[in-house]
Amino acid sequence: MDSQANSVSHPNDMTLVSFVVLLLKQWKIMLACISCIMLLTLVALWLKPVKYDFATMYAVASYETLDGEREGLETPEEVIAKLENVFIEQQRRQLLEDQSVQGIPFDIEVTNPRNTLLLRIVSESSSEHQPMIEQFHDGLVSSIQQDQQQLVEGLMAGLNAQQEAYSQALEAARESSSENARELEASFFEKILQLERRIESINPGDSDQRAVQSLEPVGVGKTFILAFGGLVALLLAPLMAVFSVFVKQVAVAYRRAQ
Repeated sequence: MDSQANSVSHPNDMTLVSFVVLLLKQWKIMLACISCIMLLTLVALWLKPVKYDFATMYAVASYETLDGEREGLETPEEVIAKLENVFIEQQRRQLLEDQSVQGIPFDIEVTNPRNTLLLRIVSESSSEHQPMIEQFHDGLVSSIQQDQQQLVEGLMAGLNAQQEAYSQALEAARESSSENARELEASFFEKILQLERRIESINPGDSDQRAVQSLEPVGVGKTFILAFGGLVALLLAPLMAVFSVFVKQVAVAYRRAQ
């Protein structure tokens, strides 16, 4: 006690070694601090739900151009706009109409992988909600398909009308005896073949992957949380020891002042 009092009355005489020794004497406080923080970290790890990504891939309705490139009946950005402003909200309301569903424990994120006609619909949640996510994604895919079906039917109707017109023109050219009849016949026949290829190339929109769970959990990993908790414990423990020494010295000084 006398040595501690002397260190209080003569703070300028304290060296780094004596300060470290003074901190080491507070090992019980540091140990208690580290134990509490690590215990809280373990509780956080135990309570933290393990979440996965559930992804659905959808190819928007498309057809092949004369240049051999695939083009969407709508751009992926247009389909995403419909999803975010209409279809997702419709599915939320429809799902919440089920009295057994108290809330939707996941969000929906829709992206378009670069330079593709694909939509990636992703929900992040725990495995126990996978049936609900599958139902939600199935509803979104059905809404997109029904909406794009009208575009597909309109495109096919237009192409069939063109094909029928060229077929009639081809028959007329075959029956004609004019000099350029053979050239017209070859031209009309080529147009008909091109239209047939375009009709056959139409993809009405489909989804081969529905709410597939990611292989690894997403979000902050347990290893990171454990390492972060250990780092915080090692940083706070000396600070708590310093604070303890400070409180004790203030208490000694206060008693002397009385």
